[in-house]
Amino acid sequence: MLTTPSRRFIALLLIAAFLPACSIHRPTIREYQTDTGGHTSVKNVTEEEYWKERVDERIAAEIAKEKPEAGYDTWQNYWRWWYSVLRRKKKPPFKSNEFKTSADMVNYIKDKRRAKGLPTYED
Repeated sequence: MLTTPSRRFIALLLIAAFLPACSIHRPTIREYQTDTGGHTSVKNVTEEEYWKERVDERIAAEIAKEKPEAGYDTWQNYWRWWYSVLRRKKKPPFKSNEFKTSADMVNYIKDKRRAKGLPTYED
């Protein structure tokens, strides 16, 4: 049978082994996508990657002349609304090395839009 000091040592050893993994863990989102052939793929992405993908999807939808989501009548109104939502908080809603402030997130969207030749609706 293990003595109390031995049990403490084992507990400390386990904590020391698993603690580094906790500090570098970033929350992930599991994405499921089904192609036209019915094949499903699964990938894990960080919250930041997921957010960037949504920006790209919305820009692509605008270029494809699709209607904006969330009940907005124009893309201009949609993007202004999204900017205002992001600006309500000082920091991003997820841990990020790239985005330190909500202004960084808004600027990211604007840069992506400019790269596609779209207006930013604020300049």
